[in-house]
Amino acid sequence: MLNKSILKQVKEILETANVCNRCILRFFGVKEYTSYISKTDIEKSIKLLVDEQSDDLDKTQISQEDSTNDCPSAKRFSPNPCSSCLGILQGACDEMPSKLDDAVVKSQHKFKDFILQVSLPVVVDLRDRLFLLYLEEKLGDSYSFDEEEIPSVKDICKWVIGSQYGKLTNSDFTPDSDFQILISSVYSETIKECAVLFKNCPGAFPNARKRKVKEEEIYTKAAVLHAMKALYTEMKKLYSLPPSPPDKCCTFDAIKCTHSPLYLGGRYNKYSRELSQTPWILDGKRIMNSSVNELITDIVQKRIIADKIIFSASGREDVDVKMLGNGRPFVLELLNPRCLEWSDETIKAIEDEINKNSDIIAVRDLQVISKMDTLLLKEGEEKKRKNYVALCLVKKILSPEDVEKLQSLKELKLEQKTPIRVLHRRTLATRERLIHSMEAKLVSDHLLQLKIETQAGTYVKEFVHGDFGRTTPNLGTLLNTTADILELDVENIHLEWPPKPNSDKNNKES
Repeated sequence: MLNKSILKQVKEILETANVCNRCILRFFGVKEYTSYISKTDIEKSIKLLVDEQSDDLDKTQISQEDSTNDCPSAKRFSPNPCSSCLGILQGACDEMPSKLDDAVVKSQHKFKDFILQVSLPVVVDLRDRLFLLYLEEKLGDSYSFDEEEIPSVKDICKWVIGSQYGKLTNSDFTPDSDFQILISSVYSETIKECAVLFKNCPGAFPNARKRKVKEEEIYTKAAVLHAMKALYTEMKKLYSLPPSPPDKCCTFDAIKCTHSPLYLGGRYNKYSRELSQTPWILDGKRIMNSSVNELITDIVQKRIIADKIIFSASGREDVDVKMLGNGRPFVLELLNPRCLEWSDETIKAIEDEINKNSDIIAVRDLQVISKMDTLLLKEGEEKKRKNYVALCLVKKILSPEDVEKLQSLKELKLEQKTPIRVLHRRTLATRERLIHSMEAKLVSDHLLQLKIETQAGTYVKEFVHGDFGRTTPNLGTLLNTTADILELDVENIHLEWPPKPNSDKNNKES
């Protein structure tokens, strides 16, 4: 910290240049953020730092003055916004907590703590650099601070607004919250003030070379800081020192509230052969009226407010395939939910409503899960086994020997080229897959019921009909005939997921 005589000179120089008290404290190098909260604290801190009479200031007297007067003491006359922070710390940040409260209430978010992000025009960094140059010019080596030692306008702004808003809402202002409030700002003269840098160091502004770029997109923070570094020795010639007071304040123009995603996990059954897993759109036209995705998410969206719900599952069955047994694991990612804490009873009520609303799907084990649980689901996809029941039609008359042959096959290796029916959305490749076991049952001379346990990713329909020789061996080549599939059901997916509803993972925040 500089000595009192230098601090007094800094104060006088900055006051003459129309700099507000919060910025004076910044250029003193004060890093104790609590000194910036109230205007009374700011003035007291400045007085303590620059008092000439005695190092033993009568703190009791100051305390008594504060207790009898909650209003800030009279400020010096300042007809223009602060030349350093453009008015942000001069008063704009003190008005924001009540505006934040209105915005958050309107957004319907529920939270216990929050993180605050503030976006300020890059011209604020430019003006800080100019004032440091100005103080060095006036005081020489007596003033030795640089940018890293001076608290930024953004940091002070976040601390002032965050602390006051936390006190207003009785919530914690923390860097680790799942609830984020973003405040953005605008300053009408940013382009005009930064254009000097562009003119003298165009190479620092790569966006200027892009086609159809907006003028304001040229002056990114990285570009302006790069230009200031490159032009350091010339800055005093390019700009007037001190920077002139602005005619207009920098203003906060938008408040955006976002929660980290909420994840729900569960398993679903599908009992229809005319229902796709996700909306089926072909050439811009909808093929079916609904989907598993929509039958689930439409109910969830009514109960849990979120900007969007993303449905994903551990694999998919075809439209004409039923999903039976213990169901298929699925995840719902709720983007920007208004609340992250849900009771077991509420989630169970959502599950019950989904099941009551439709007789062609059912949901089980619905629960709040963590993001880590979603990753475990993806990791398990390649390792799981599946059980299918297929009703097959064969050309030749079947015999008991055919049944015995099929049932004797264990760990049968298949070579499967990407099926013709999915080539439009899958890369052409040959994949090796395993059929772990088969259980065959004669239904009639030409009908065969086949129960199969396979490796994940096996195309069962293609194993039955061969897909024009793209899957080898196949049921036809094994039985020396041709075969086709009439019906297919998924009976079981061997994947222990999600955690049981009564586990300690319930109500766990993502």
